[in-house]
Amino acid sequence: MSKAEKTKGKGKNASNDHDDQKSVTVPQRWHDYYVKFHFPDLTELARPLLQLVEAGFCYPDRLGFKLSAVDVDIDMGTRVAIIGPNGSGKSTLLKLIAGDLAPTEGQVSRSQKLRIGQYSQHVVEVLTMEENAVEYLLWIHPDQEGMSKAEAVRAKLGKFGLPKENHLTPIDKLSGGQKARIVFTSIAMGHPHVLLLDEPTNHLDMQSIDTLADALDEFAGGVVLVSHDSRLISRVCDDETRSQIWVVEDGAVNTFDRTFEDYKDELMEEIKKEVAD
Repeated sequence: MSKAEKTKGKGKNASNDHDDQKSVTVPQRWHDYYVKFHFPDLTELARPLLQLVEAGFCYPDRLGFKLSAVDVDIDMGTRVAIIGPNGSGKSTLLKLIAGDLAPTEGQVSRSQKLRIGQYSQHVVEVLTMEENAVEYLLWIHPDQEGMSKAEAVRAKLGKFGLPKENHLTPIDKLSGGQKARIVFTSIAMGHPHVLLLDEPTNHLDMQSIDTLADALDEFAGGVVLVSHDSRLISRVCDDETRSQIWVVEDGAVNTFDRTFEDYKDELMEEIKKEVAD
């Protein structure tokens, strides 16, 4: 991937991206219970897993918004944080990567064997069904091995911190944090090679955020993250050999091929110079 000049990404609010969110749920307090997020081990896929080549996108009903000349790639072990002002196109970029949107120019190439696990910032709001968590997950992932299928699903839900007394509660009666645990359980059950996470800390308490960071650190696949939680970004993008910051601003995606802490340090130096001038 070619390294482009870093943009500052510190300024103005652009017109809202279709799915960028201005308000972010404040993490809940630490709770004294055991929770262990874990994403399954994977068989490594040959490179490249996923590439955007000179890709661009514009919404037909938003003439003022366009992403242009996006050149990025994602492989096993890749760690990416996407940052930029609200409305700049961060969530749109994630949807292009996921295949939820097709580029209006350029191309996207994906490995035929690639499996993507996707967490959308709005996914909790759309979980309004009357089915319980076990029924929902068995509908999405019917092929369970070992013990009874229902017990296999309940064991996985327990690992992601959903209390056993809520496994059979209708989903529309659960809290946002409980629904988030169902979504993460479903993602893990899909054995993804790449995780696309759009504001994954919404609805999670502090302990769950920490164990999510641990799970992402141990995950052998690629991770692409959009988050307002700078602590999570620092945990995910802490290895300069595999970390990238993608700065989305003014219709462009520019890459910074070092850690998030390095990016913040350089940004602060530029701000100091501007103030001094």
